Amino acid sequence: MSNSLALELNTQQRDLVLEGLRYIRSARRLAFRDPLAPPDAKREAELSQIAELMGQLDPSARVPVRVES
Repeated sequence: MSNSLALELNTQQRDLVLEGLRYIRSARRLAFRDPLAPPDAKREAELSQIAELMGQLDPSARVPVRVES
């Protein structure tokens, strides 16, 4: 069984979903964390997943996949 889900979105809906993903990405990036702590693998994985989703919704957008610690 596949875990994928297919959606048909019009341009306005896609833009709204992308806006939400950008908001979530910003929230994850700006979440408080100890600057001296080692990189958080969970945070980096979430940011990579968000970037991948954004790339699937808008392949023409250049979304950085690498997360800066």
